[in-house]
Amino acid sequence: MSVLAFAFTLLSFQINALSFIELKKQVELKQLNSEKISILSNVNLESFTSPQQAEYWLLLGNHLEKQHKMNEAKTAFSNGIAIYKNLQLSPSETLVNLYIMRARVTSNIDHFNTSDCTDREYALHLARKIQKPNLIAKSIAYYAKCLQSEEHGMTKGLKLYDEAFTIAKQHPLPADIKQVIYNQAASLAFRSLMYEKAYEYNMLAYKSFTQTNDIKSIYNSILNAIHYSTALANTEFAWQHLSELDDFSNEHPKLKDAKLKFNYLSAKVAQLDNNLALSIQYLEAGLTEITNSQNVSYIQATYELLSINYFKIGEFDKSYQTLLAVEKLYPNKKPIKKEVLLIKGVMSSKPQDIVKSALKLIDKEKHSKNNFVKQSTIQSAQLFDDNLKQLDNIKLEQRLTIVIVSTIFIILLLVGFSYLQMQRKKLALKETHLMDKLLTKKNQLLGDVSHELTTPLTVLKLQVELLKDDLEEDVQASYQALDNKIDDIQHLIADISQLAQSDVGELQLNIASFELNQSLALWETELTQFVNKNKLTFEINKSLPDKLMVDFDPDRIKQIFTNLLTNSIKYTHKPGQVKLSAKVENNKLKLSIEDSAPGVSDLDLINIFERLYRVESSRSRATGGSGLGLAICKSLIEEHDGEIFAEHSELGGLKIVMELPISSLN
Repeated sequence: MSVLAFAFTLLSFQINALSFIELKKQVELKQLNSEKISILSNVNLESFTSPQQAEYWLLLGNHLEKQHKMNEAKTAFSNGIAIYKNLQLSPSETLVNLYIMRARVTSNIDHFNTSDCTDREYALHLARKIQKPNLIAKSIAYYAKCLQSEEHGMTKGLKLYDEAFTIAKQHPLPADIKQVIYNQAASLAFRSLMYEKAYEYNMLAYKSFTQTNDIKSIYNSILNAIHYSTALANTEFAWQHLSELDDFSNEHPKLKDAKLKFNYLSAKVAQLDNNLALSIQYLEAGLTEITNSQNVSYIQATYELLSINYFKIGEFDKSYQTLLAVEKLYPNKKPIKKEVLLIKGVMSSKPQDIVKSALKLIDKEKHSKNNFVKQSTIQSAQLFDDNLKQLDNIKLEQRLTIVIVSTIFIILLLVGFSYLQMQRKKLALKETHLMDKLLTKKNQLLGDVSHELTTPLTVLKLQVELLKDDLEEDVQASYQALDNKIDDIQHLIADISQLAQSDVGELQLNIASFELNQSLALWETELTQFVNKNKLTFEINKSLPDKLMVDFDPDRIKQIFTNLLTNSIKYTHKPGQVKLSAKVENNKLKLSIEDSAPGVSDLDLINIFERLYRVESSRSRATGGSGLGLAICKSLIEEHDGEIFAEHSELGGLKIVMELPISSLN
């Protein structure tokens, strides 16, 4: 390139850069966001460099977000990110802010869209990469809240906030970053059930936002104050903040969601005051505001809560019609409130069938257990009768013998009589011990099942009473926790049902011939991903004949693998190892799954397949699970005419070995 051409290129670059700087100055001079958006919307992007174009989209998206045009803002931020991706530009502060802002508006549009956490996590990764302390602190504040729905997320979140506070001590942070940290610290305290602290931190954030006149953030702080007051069951504070929200929305009519949120949250507080009539009035008023809102969650929740309240006051037709209206509006959305499923089921008469089926299964289980006890009693009585008859026969023979034999036979008779009496007593005692053992195991099983159900139900009730169905992004993890507890209950019931079917001989197997190597290859990727995502390494060692055909139920075999791998994932220290082995010995398929430390005791190896048996109560309760996984594996293996047992693993943990018969080798 000639010197003249190079100079011309450099000059052109300076003009373009200056043009962008002038554009930003013109935007800053305008007072209204609508005017700023108008200037930005009439720009020829081709005159800017690629980084400037990305920054342009960030600038436009920020002002669109302030105008509550969330969908347009999300598109703008995505356009900026696409420039970096398509041209493979080096990470910059602009890119970090693009990801943060896209996450923010994504959460505002749909609170249940989890992609915002992916963006927040990546923003923190980029901030660390470019090593800008202020940006790292800001990214931490936005990302830490996403950890709170994960296992040990609270601990991780607190560690990240410690890092942010350390940065703040070493590097003076701008007011906006401090505000974010205050705000997210309030969220963390709320999720930790420290409602007073959450309220206190939120008020600090509110004060800071007021000083900088950040309208959007002031608005969110007022909403949070209502949520936290409700969690504290302090309706006096809640009504005060609702009044503040009403005044604020009147002062700022461009906050189009404000009236809908005001009516919905007022309805929630009215419910807390046990005033259903007032709650319904607010919800009906809220429905008149839905055309002004883009917040899907609040619109859906308003319909659903109104349906629930109608149902509570006996307006069943109104309740059902309201549900139909929200389903028509959002046909593919899951209900926010679990009561909706109950109302819908009652109105469609489906729960009766479900309840009948459940009762039928329970009655069948009871009938089976009663038959078992009855048969055991009959057998015991028969044994006693036989012994008594035998004793009577011996007595008769002895009477006849007395006439013709000597005293020595009388002594033998007495010895024989005493022996039979001892045997009868031993037999009776044995039967009594057996019945006591069966009764103890039954009571223990019922007690354990009751405890397993009581624990998640208690947590569900407490969380529902405390959170009162709040819908701001700070309560998303609580909804997830509720869903997880419901899933735990469903899994426990499913496990108990499967074991009950096995006990009464009604567990159905779909036996099919299939090529084992091919099936293991198909399952390998799925099982590997399942283990690896839990910070464990996984390997499969196969030593099988080619084209080995087996006659098993493939779905049940895969269920066994999943149960055993789940067991390893729960109890193996991270990082760790899990290994699946498969080989053929003496016309038997020998499968094993083993893991690394911790191991178990010799006693645990014997009892580990018992129902609801827990190797270590404290740890088992923390990791969750029904405690029935290994018992189900045992029943499925035995249904296949196989054997299953536990050993110590060479990896330092537990090894489960299964032996299944195979008819022939191909």
